[in-house]
Amino acid sequence: MTRTSRRAAALGLLAALCTLGGAASASAARATGPVRLAAAFDRAARLGDPTALAVTLRLDPRRLTLAPLTEVRLAYPEALGLVSSGLGLATCTRPASDFAQVLVEGPLLGGCPPNAVMGYGEARAIVRMAQTAQAIPEYATVALLAGPIAQGKLGLVVYVEGQRPFGGQLAFAGDVSDAAPPYGGVLTVRMPVIPGIQDVATVSLVQLRLVIGSHAIRYYRRQHGRRVAYRPDGIELPERCPRGGFRFHAEVRFADGSRRSTGSVTRCPRAVAPPAGGR
Repeated sequence: MTRTSRRAAALGLLAALCTLGGAASASAARATGPVRLAAAFDRAARLGDPTALAVTLRLDPRRLTLAPLTEVRLAYPEALGLVSSGLGLATCTRPASDFAQVLVEGPLLGGCPPNAVMGYGEARAIVRMAQTAQAIPEYATVALLAGPIAQGKLGLVVYVEGQRPFGGQLAFAGDVSDAAPPYGGVLTVRMPVIPGIQDVATVSLVQLRLVIGSHAIRYYRRQHGRRVAYRPDGIELPERCPRGGFRFHAEVRFADGSRRSTGSVTRCPRAVAPPAGGR
């Protein structure tokens, strides 16, 4: 792979982190702004039980700055047990140098343990080549992994693997921090600009779909001397729904200092049915 193609690959991957997805709530479906957010639980989700959470953040590049995206922040309701879930039992640790370069080749999940995976997703972006102005859609897969705990915050590693047409791999760092009510925490991912990329192409974010607690996640444990696979519990739902539903808020920040934000409300799932014949 040439130096130019490596840079182009990185551009496609950078775009991949600009969006998130799942079944939209009613309020998100009506949104018409340049940034739109939707969040949804599993169809079979029940209050009081663990569930998967799908988040979708869509950006309209025609209505946003051309500056590179540098940060995505997702605030989630205080009623959700993200940190206390069965996710992220292992730690993904990567050298700082990995967060500032294109990883052209690498092992699955960047060599991190599968028990660090917290979510899977996919992303789509538009890469416009600087010399030809050709617009090329780029597709990538995304994995969210638990990183080291530092200063009381759960670290995050976002691993992005381009699928077509450029390929290549990128890693981004982030964390989970506290938030003021009605939010319980903020999931932040930081995307530093990789040197030389702007000279090759520009990237327009389109969409990323991330499912935290995805059914595709498999963890491993020792049982009777054997390595056994199992699906970890997802995000814990409260036994009672917050008034008005579950509120989410997203903010995207760009290299020129501009930022845009949006919110959505997800309807409450049903409560767990009582045992047959119970009171």
